[in-house]
Amino acid sequence: MTPDYWPAAKTHLAKKDKVLRKLMKVYPDARLNTRGNPFQTLARSIVGQQISVKAAQSVWNRFAEAAGRVEPHIVVAMPDETLRACGFSGQKTKYVKDLARHFHEGLVKPRTWKKMEDEAVIEIAAALPKLAKEGRLQAIRRRPPDPATTCRDA
Repeated sequence: MTPDYWPAAKTHLAKKDKVLRKLMKVYPDARLNTRGNPFQTLARSIVGQQISVKAAQSVWNRFAEAAGRVEPHIVVAMPDETLRACGFSGQKTKYVKDLARHFHEGLVKPRTWKKMEDEAVIEIAAALPKLAKEGRLQAIRRRPPDPATTCRDA
């Protein structure tokens, strides 16, 4: 699912960043995709913190296989040892299980996020287990990142 803002964001980013401009010419059909699932996006953010993309994907694959379906009610019921066997540290195990509990118990209501201002949603996400700021933003993003803070000057 490609966000509605993607064509405008590509145009803007191509004007601001010569490296991205070249990449967009080489890969004109490349799209920004969203998984559309806030719980999984935030859980992936936890899994990927402080490890390589390849390692994070490996841990995630083992986790998804162990869970069957990565859904809050399933993750809440998983034994800590299972997550540890997938490659989670003790802290990441606590964070992902707490995140799952928040979703499972209805303490987090992502369906309401589209109606809210970004700052209000970020405040909610900030109260969740330790998440990288960018992970919180990926889960709620409805418009392109602010080029002033995310793009190099071209």
